[in-house]
Amino acid sequence: MKSFLLFLLLAFPIFVGLLHASVSFTSNTFFAYNQTVIMTLPNGSITTIHEVLLQRIVGVYPNNTIAVNLTVYNVGQKYYLPPVVSLSNSSFPTNLYYIPPPLLGKNVTRGSSEMCFVNYSNGLYLYESKSNIQGVIIEFFMWVNSSGIAVKVQTFQIGANLQLVSNATAVLWKSNYFNPSTPLPTFQGYTEAHVISANLNKTLLIISHKLLEYVLIAGVLGIIIILLFRK
Repeated sequence: MKSFLLFLLLAFPIFVGLLHASVSFTSNTFFAYNQTVIMTLPNGSITTIHEVLLQRIVGVYPNNTIAVNLTVYNVGQKYYLPPVVSLSNSSFPTNLYYIPPPLLGKNVTRGSSEMCFVNYSNGLYLYESKSNIQGVIIEFFMWVNSSGIAVKVQTFQIGANLQLVSNATAVLWKSNYFNPSTPLPTFQGYTEAHVISANLNKTLLIISHKLLEYVLIAGVLGIIIILLFRK
């Protein structure tokens, strides 16, 4: 009996690791993040936007692919951006704020972005990436729990003149990933917004394949290119 108990104690971490490694996403799984964006407009004024980033898995396919719907809700003005649906590998979906548990504590590649492991503190793994889009620097941070889910995400956009253009902080609000009974949040009375692009720091950011990747990964560049919510 003592030998069996000793075996369980020694094997428990392995069982937990295998459980994490075998975690799979299912259709209708969602992650809702409260995000605050502090943004400097071209005229020098500063504006703050409060929004919800809703990432919802809408399809799981036999070829190890999942489809994720990303919808951004402007809480203050009760508008939402046109939803974007993207496909990704279900073992390492780059359209979610996620890093597979077996890779935690290591440098990883998410899509075309290199995520560097910074440190481990208070049960969270901190990751950082830095990219450059047409002279605009994007610094991206994720605080990830042991399940691989980011509980906090922060994105800085630094302009060509090294001035801070925007600071976006997203914190996990609710998800049914951990508790299947958690209901999907609803946004009654919200209407769809039109998207207006603007010239920031003399650099016109255009929605392209590369920029779309950052919209899905950072969940914020839709605001960074000044997604003004107007009818």
